[in-house]
Amino acid sequence: MDMFLAEVEAYAIACGLKPGTVVQRAGGASGVAWEKWKAGGSCSMRTADRIRDYMHDNPPLMQREAATQ
Repeated sequence: MDMFLAEVEAYAIACGLKPGTVVQRAGGASGVAWEKWKAGGSCSMRTADRIRDYMHDNPPLMQREAATQ
């Protein structure tokens, strides 16, 4: 779970978003869920996969710009 949280946090920083916003946009859960996960809770693998898929399909702007150059 720690690795997943770190992935979401790194993506959020790269996008200039809060991690809870990333989770909401990915349709994985509410922003409140993020706080629960940070406090020691966990999400299902299905939810984690949905969020990872979203991050993969929507790379941060800097990565998109580098890929097109």
